[in-house]
Amino acid sequence: MTAPFLTLAQILNRLTLTARWTVRDHQPGPDGRCPLCRVPDCAVAAAARDVLTTIKQTHWSPPNPDALSPTPPPRRSCSFGRDE
Repeated sequence: MTAPFLTLAQILNRLTLTARWTVRDHQPGPDGRCPLCRVPDCAVAAAARDVLTTIKQTHWSPPNPDALSPTPPPRRSCSFGRDE
């Protein structure tokens, strides 16, 4: 399924899964360094943890449907080509 057809819940689930996989893959080894980046403070793992924290702390709710579809302006009659 492509992104334009995903619901907010599906997008959040995919973000969560990706961030969890990233944290798992970049978990520091016994020497305290990331096994993939080989640095003590892995920026990738820190970013993934920030994503998970943001997803947990943010109150996700669907937008107000009335705000997305404002009422159209009233229709006016057109008098093009008419003699009045």
